[in-house]
Amino acid sequence: MKKNTSAKMIKKAIDSYPGGICFSALDGRVILANEKMNKLMLELTGHTILNAKVTWEELANFASNGKAEKLTQSWLPKDPDKESIHQQLFFRFSDSSIWRFELRFLDLNTVQIEAAEITELYRLSEELYENTIRLREMQKRQKALLDSIVEVNLNKEILSAKMHIHDELGHCLLATIKAITEDSLAENADTLRESWNSTIRDFSNIPMVWTVPDSSLQSELMQVAELIGCKVTFLGKQPESRKALQLLYTAIREALTNAVRHADATELTVKIGQDEKSYHIEISNNGSVTVSRITEGNGLSALRQRLEQEGASLKVLCDGSVSLLVDIPFDFDEVQKGGRK
Repeated sequence: MKKNTSAKMIKKAIDSYPGGICFSALDGRVILANEKMNKLMLELTGHTILNAKVTWEELANFASNGKAEKLTQSWLPKDPDKESIHQQLFFRFSDSSIWRFELRFLDLNTVQIEAAEITELYRLSEELYENTIRLREMQKRQKALLDSIVEVNLNKEILSAKMHIHDELGHCLLATIKAITEDSLAENADTLRESWNSTIRDFSNIPMVWTVPDSSLQSELMQVAELIGCKVTFLGKQPESRKALQLLYTAIREALTNAVRHADATELTVKIGQDEKSYHIEISNNGSVTVSRITEGNGLSALRQRLEQEGASLKVLCDGSVSLLVDIPFDFDEVQKGGRK
């Protein structure tokens, strides 16, 4: 009598559960199923649960019957290791409600099938997935825009450098013509020689010429970084020399491009230290892509060449992520190299 009373109480309790629930043996023999689960199965299969294993196979191979449709949940992450012990199916019923059916192996002998209404959750999940796809497309466009901006800005720098050299070349010609005209070539020979040497050096180093003293490389870089969603954080005191600053920002710009394009980074950290002779800079990122080795492309190769031309150096570390180590000497003689103080 007590056993019958306990069984009725258990049945009444699970029937009051708002979702569907079914417990079965491994071979599909039903141990317990509530009314809600049987009602849902009637809608989907036309019969109540007779064998849980067979019923799940019917759900997995379900075709629209006018009362419900099976949904493809592209937003749901797939884990092959868990599919054998935890499976999910989704259905939209004629009243527009969406139900999730889950199959779980509770232990070596018992299987549970549970149904839960997730109408709003499903809508939000699909919306989130669609937004994620759109954001990825935007990120691709932003990366392409970054490449374009970098190229345009480099061309602007080169054009400004050429204009600067053109002016310097004109000054050298005028000074030389004046010295010849006034017959003072000998006494001004050293000054003229240095002016010509300075202009010639600028010809061989056009991308590195500092031509606009008031321009803000940091402001420009921050605008580009913000545009592509990558924050740049500085730790330590930045160089005071304009030449050293330009070398630093040239390296940061290359690191920023690579970090966003290849590592999906959202933050670039620039650590700046110094000793008696040089600035020691480490540029790292928080990229989510693991990198075990790197092959230097045109960008890094060009950066290395530009740094070494000015007595600086570059090392590339690759240990899960990529970091750039840049050493820039203090003793830049900007007048001798053709820059402006």
